[in-house]
Amino acid sequence: MSPETARQVSALIDRIQTQFHEGHRRALPELLAMAATVEARGIDDGLVDELRAIGNALEQHMFKEEMRLFPMMEQGGNTLIGLLIEDLHREHVAHEHAMDALRAHLCTLTEAHGTDLALHQLIRGLDDLACQLALHIRAEDEELFPLFATPSSPGSPSTFNPPSPATSTT
Repeated sequence: MSPETARQVSALIDRIQTQFHEGHRRALPELLAMAATVEARGIDDGLVDELRAIGNALEQHMFKEEMRLFPMMEQGGNTLIGLLIEDLHREHVAHEHAMDALRAHLCTLTEAHGTDLALHQLIRGLDDLACQLALHIRAEDEELFPLFATPSSPGSPSTFNPPSPATSTT
């Protein structure tokens, strides 16, 4: 890895950890409290559990990046990095699908509870988290991961070429 690429990798990892990982970790407890308020008002049951499951999956994903992927990248990568990146990309798709499903569920609740302030605060908070999560995923899939893609053979495209979210399937 060239010194310039190493600097680029280090800067991207730092931005991902400070802007996104720390941001998600700050946002999730607040969102869980909002979801508990919505549940306490009798609007819906299961929101806290659904959001907690998303948060747990996201925390496991970020831990995997922080403890395995980022140190591996900072050391220049190795032969297994492609497999780890592919696994993390699959998780990105799953995170997006889970957030989309939760947001769609909340939108259906506005039909019957459209004037509830707590519900609207939760929706705004989840919209913000979803936006930050999308930026986080884009930073990794489109900026960081391609720096470690290896060609299959000379002149061939890289082995990591994530599908766009619109064409991804789980």
